[in-house]
Amino acid sequence: MKYLIVLAVLVSACTTSSEQSFNKFSDEKLIHIYELQDNRDAKALIPFLKAKKEAHRVAAALAFASIQDSIAIPYLNQMLQIDQDELPRRAAALALGQIRHPKALGILRSAFDAEFSKLNQRYILEAIGKCGDSSTIQLFESTVYTDSLLSVGWTYGVFRLSQKGLNSEKLKARMLEFIGSEVNLQEKMLASHYLYRYYRVNPDLDKQEIKDLVNTKNASEVRERLNLILEDSEARKSEEFNRPWLTAYSASNDYEKALKIEHLDENFGNPSTFLYTISLRDTTPHIIRNAAYSKYLKLYPNKKWNMVLKGLQSGDMALQSLACYEIHALGQPKYGTEFNKVRNDLLSELQKIKTSLTLPGEAETFIDVCKAIDKLGGDKFEGYQPEFNHPIDWDFVKMIPDNQIVTISTSKGDIELRCFVNDAPGTVANFLHLVDSGYYDNKFFHRVVPQFVIQGGCPRGDGWGGLNWTQRSEFSNYQTYETGTVGIASSGLDTEGVQFFITHCPTPHLDGRYTIFARVIEGMDVVNKIEVGDKILSIRRSDSRSN
Repeated sequence: MKYLIVLAVLVSACTTSSEQSFNKFSDEKLIHIYELQDNRDAKALIPFLKAKKEAHRVAAALAFASIQDSIAIPYLNQMLQIDQDELPRRAAALALGQIRHPKALGILRSAFDAEFSKLNQRYILEAIGKCGDSSTIQLFESTVYTDSLLSVGWTYGVFRLSQKGLNSEKLKARMLEFIGSEVNLQEKMLASHYLYRYYRVNPDLDKQEIKDLVNTKNASEVRERLNLILEDSEARKSEEFNRPWLTAYSASNDYEKALKIEHLDENFGNPSTFLYTISLRDTTPHIIRNAAYSKYLKLYPNKKWNMVLKGLQSGDMALQSLACYEIHALGQPKYGTEFNKVRNDLLSELQKIKTSLTLPGEAETFIDVCKAIDKLGGDKFEGYQPEFNHPIDWDFVKMIPDNQIVTISTSKGDIELRCFVNDAPGTVANFLHLVDSGYYDNKFFHRVVPQFVIQGGCPRGDGWGGLNWTQRSEFSNYQTYETGTVGIASSGLDTEGVQFFITHCPTPHLDGRYTIFARVIEGMDVVNKIEVGDKILSIRRSDSRSN
């Protein structure tokens, strides 16, 4: 009998161990740290930076990569200086970079000199770029690293500076050298993205250096990105508005109709009445209505402001946002006769919309409206911070395997993802709740940008829809946007919802700005075939696999 009791105890122990081994969140103190992160309770997190357990100090430091509160800077500085373990110091460097405050610059430069870990120094260099100002350009111009990790860190730092609009001719020349040399792929990728941004900011610059480089052997791995620099951004398929066009339009599905509208050529035909009518008809499908409204504003600038007012009055949040974009783009105060006639009406309508929108579900349009009010001289917009409204279901999180696989079945084939519950527990839990409920069944991919992303999951089918909750941004990890990375779309910090996107290629400018929660493990060929209007037939959990 006693042997049976011992066996029962052993079985019970094994079962308990198994139940607690799905992921790292069997640690209740770790859950508490993540809860403080999710509640954005910076003050309560600070004591955990000195926790006895290294994993808890790391988690507390990384939490500030999501919270991004400058109150943590002196405490993270202390961690960089005195923590005896390598991982907490690395986490502190990442968090300081995410806070992006110039006060951290001196701290990071001192920490770099004192740090003995090359990998930590690599993250410090990137953080310096994120926190940098115009004076930081000279720092990067004057340094050259032969160590591969430090060279990668330098390249990341320069790229992060460029995201703030801080560039120089010397840095551009260094990036051209990287692509033409034998440096590793990561540096070439970052260099190509730096150059892409550089020439977008300076479109009139001569591109002969890119032309000379693009077909060389050393540039082969980043050739597609370099070709994007050389492409005419305005070059696109054009279609003439005529009877055959209308016949083809009538035979198309909604997404095809929207694309045909986008391709209408301003030099042929006069689609004014057609665009005006379907833009303002409430029964027009969202995706078509948005395309027609945008095209009308582009083709008929002399009638723009009256149409902007009608967009605001439409009651449709997509048209309201599109109308706001025109206001955001306003230049100096002398706008012209047509604008001056409707300026007061625009401001009045914007004020009405602001009070009528439902938050947090319509946060994107709310932000656009507030920016437009500010632009017209109304209330100054200081940013939008949604209230905490969607707590993490930790009992659900604990049961998610750390290698959970999901299969997206599409009209073009299947895509398999591996979810990162240890890195983004709240996002993965919300996504799997939606998956288990069948929410994504028969939704569409409404956005496809070649050499960038495919995006889907919108309940409206046009990118402006969501449910009436938002989740917190989760940047408390070292994940980066590589080929096949899956992120959650947002309108800014802590506004994530139900729409997700998958990258066609590395997209480093998204790092630390959009939560990463999964990566494609099979089916990138399908991702690359997806077009606007392709359907998500279903998303289902699959058996987990060993890492």
